[in-house]
Amino acid sequence: MMATTPAADPVHQGFLRHANFRWAKLALLLCLLSLIAYVWHQPVDGANGGSWLGYALGGVGALLILCLLWLGVRKRRYRSRLGTVKGWTSAHVYLGLSLLLIVSLHCGFQFGLNVHTLAYALMVLVIASGIWGLIAYDRVPGRITQLHGGSDREAWIEEVFDLNEQAIWLANELSPEVHRRIVASAEKLQLGGSLREQLFGASRPSGGDGLRESLEQRIAELRGDASRPGALDPSKQNTVMFMAGQLQQTSGGEQEAARIQKLLKLLARRNELVVRINKDIALHARLQLWLLLHVPLSLALLAALIAHVFSVFFYW
Repeated sequence: MMATTPAADPVHQGFLRHANFRWAKLALLLCLLSLIAYVWHQPVDGANGGSWLGYALGGVGALLILCLLWLGVRKRRYRSRLGTVKGWTSAHVYLGLSLLLIVSLHCGFQFGLNVHTLAYALMVLVIASGIWGLIAYDRVPGRITQLHGGSDREAWIEEVFDLNEQAIWLANELSPEVHRRIVASAEKLQLGGSLREQLFGASRPSGGDGLRESLEQRIAELRGDASRPGALDPSKQNTVMFMAGQLQQTSGGEQEAARIQKLLKLLARRNELVVRINKDIALHARLQLWLLLHVPLSLALLAALIAHVFSVFFYW
């Protein structure tokens, strides 16, 4: 039996290969014709947007920009028969990339501090954000699916709250100070956070790792193995070691060790879920951020394009 490889994302693969790369071929043809015309055309004052070829390429570029902006409208017209959304998306990607060459040839690679260069710069930013979105939708959804593994963020959050309650209840059986530390650790848990933390993942749960080290140290002491490798250094006086000192004041033997071991497992599971939740938030934030840039930049490009055309026909 022949081995099979995992299939690629069908949606992503579908719109890039739509109609046997129809729009990729058309975009390549447009670029080739534009380049041939640019090399053949030799105006006296050099290549520029004011030549007949410059006007022609500028008209093509402006028409392409307007068509590409229409994708947002077409996606919301479910009953429209003007092509499929997959086809429009494919055209959006390939024709958008072709704008880099067509518009550069339109202006003859002449730039300055004016509204024309502003429109060009905005176009480049829009295309760059689009490439970012394309890469994100190629990689991130698969990572989200793998991370979820049949579960979802809401279930994880509910389990975190439940584990906090169990940990607090169990800590109350150990000592008041341990109870206070566990409550403080639960209150410091961070889900999501600032925009930077959402994009790159929030920091690890506050107090979680140190708390686990303290509990592991106490278990080793109760079992007569305080000198084991990896035990906490007693010379490091901090809140973690303070709690370890509080634990040392008890003498519950194996019964206390069992409770601490159970508390360790609860904290480990809770912190694992918090990290997973923050990672899931970060992945979804990366998917959304490019839209928060791409759409406003596209509208700014439309405004700059209108100003560019107006200034050309009314002031030149």
